[in-house]
Amino acid sequence: MAEKIRTIVPVEDLSRDPYRSLIAYPDPTPDALESRIGQLRDLGVTELEFCGPLSIGKLAVLGKGVVGIVFSGRAGDRPAAVKIRRVDSRRPNMNHEADMVKTANSAGIGPDFLGVSRDILMMQFVEGKSLPSWITSLRGRGTRARVRSTFKALFEQCVKLDAYGLDHGELSRAHKNVLVSDDDKPWILDFESASLMRRVNNFTSIAQYLLLSGRFSRKVERVLGAVEKDELVNYLREYKSGRTNYAFEAVQKMLRL
Repeated sequence: MAEKIRTIVPVEDLSRDPYRSLIAYPDPTPDALESRIGQLRDLGVTELEFCGPLSIGKLAVLGKGVVGIVFSGRAGDRPAAVKIRRVDSRRPNMNHEADMVKTANSAGIGPDFLGVSRDILMMQFVEGKSLPSWITSLRGRGTRARVRSTFKALFEQCVKLDAYGLDHGELSRAHKNVLVSDDDKPWILDFESASLMRRVNNFTSIAQYLLLSGRFSRKVERVLGAVEKDELVNYLREYKSGRTNYAFEAVQKMLRL
C-alpha cells in the first residue's frame, strides 16, 4: 500500500480545493467555510496538516465521526489536535465535548484542553498507536511486563473517571478511543459521547474490551495467558454493585498488575 502523503496547509489556503471540502464537511458552503476559517484564526491555529490513519477522498485525517473531523494542526509553535464540527452534525456547537474534556483533565486524564469556539475544539496532540496496533508491535523480552504496566495505568484512569462521575460512553470500542504513546502511556480520547448524567461504566467497559471481548482479548491472552472469565465477570459485577475498591484490587491481583 502506498504511504499517505502528509500535506501541510496554511490557514489562509484552506478555502481552496480539495481542503475546503473537509473544513466544512460535507457541504462546504461559503458561509460555513468562512466562519470555520475565521474561528481557526481566532484560536491561533496557523496551519493544518492532512495526515493520519483515515482517508477522506485523497486527504488523510486523524479521525472522523458523526460530530466532526480531527486534524493535526499547529497553534504558534505548539502542535495540536483540531476537531472541526461537521456542517450536518446534530450538535449545535462543540461546548459539550469541551466541557467533558475539561472535566477529564481535572482528573489528570486525556489530552489537555487548549481552546474552543462554536465549531472547533483544540486539544493537545497525542501521537501513538491504537491498542491493537500497539500490542501487535510488541516484541521480545519484557513484552508481558509492558502490557501489564499499560493495562494497570489504563484501569487506574478508568477508575478515576468513575470516581469523578464522568462516563466516557465509548470504551467498549477502545480500539477507536485509546492510544498508546511511545512510552507505553495510555491516552483516553474522544469525549464527545461522555456524560456526567448517566451511570459510569468506564472500568467495566475497558475490562470487558481488554479481557473478554473478541479479537483483541485473544491477543491479550497470547501475551498474559488465559484469564478465568467467570471469575472476572463476578468481579465486574461486584464493581457495578458498589464494591469498587475490592473489585478493582481483585482484578489487578488476578492479572498480576
